[in-house]
Amino acid sequence: MSIATLFILYHELLANVATALVVLLTSPTPPSAASISANLAAVRTANIFELVGLILATAVVFGYLVTRFALAPARSALAAQKRFIGDIAHELRTPLAVIRTNTEVRLLDGDVTDAARALHLSNLEELDRISGLINNLLTLNAFLRPQEMLFGNVYLDKIAKRVFERFDSLAGRKEVRLKLYAAHHEPAWGNASALEQVLMNLVKNAIQHTEDGEVRVTIGPSTSGALELVVADTGTGIKREDLLHIFEPFYRGDRARARAGGVGSGLGLAIVNELVRLHRGRIRIQSAPEIGTRVTVTLPYGRPTLEKRTRRAQAPAETGADFTREDGLFSR
Repeated sequence: MSIATLFILYHELLANVATALVVLLTSPTPPSAASISANLAAVRTANIFELVGLILATAVVFGYLVTRFALAPARSALAAQKRFIGDIAHELRTPLAVIRTNTEVRLLDGDVTDAARALHLSNLEELDRISGLINNLLTLNAFLRPQEMLFGNVYLDKIAKRVFERFDSLAGRKEVRLKLYAAHHEPAWGNASALEQVLMNLVKNAIQHTEDGEVRVTIGPSTSGALELVVADTGTGIKREDLLHIFEPFYRGDRARARAGGVGSGLGLAIVNELVRLHRGRIRIQSAPEIGTRVTVTLPYGRPTLEKRTRRAQAPAETGADFTREDGLFSR
């Protein structure tokens, strides 16, 4: 195709040059060398523009064909993989629920020895871990499709209250105090289910890694003109070397911290990161070992608030991890 295009342009260039020479030589007044050079330069410039335009058009058409046909198998394979993960996760839920029910019923029997009871409780913990992994896979399969997510005004303070109610018993067992501070009640622009999943994962992580402390959720305006959601705890914190990998799927950096925090799939923060990106938001984690962790999520305001703030620049999607000073909790 490219060879044929160049062949056509070559013959067109020769034809234009010949036509220009004929016009100059047959004119009533003999042409000067300067006029001949100027006319040839004009013909050359016109053909160069035609050549560039044809090359660009060919590149666009070729790129479209490659994207449309050559990448079609890859898109189909990716869609099939997502469907397969979703189907497998749904199918695994039923047998896991049966195993969990049978184990809990067995624990109610009076003839269960202490060794058997410890084994059954360990199995229940592993079942919780597998169930959490399945739920996270289903979340990824459901939420990480921007074309299927419905966006609207979402009030984060209402979501935070529901999340606190859900984890009230877990916080009570670990003697963790849950506190909510809402500076105002302006909505964020996003998907309610996705933002609830974000807050659930952040609050659950904070509670799991805090003993006899506090988990505080703060909602208010940020200095950049966006809506800011902060989840802070006074727990074990995160090591410096783990902060760079904290959003990687299945990453489990500090094994001792993971064991102290209970079971987990390693997908929670990866899901949070992806969902925040889909909302064109930003997420930042600041942490100090044995002092605590602070997760800051900034989201765009809802439509009524956005119309009032016409001068506010839309923040690009960003992921960051701040390293905290040794002599203080959080840098500001």
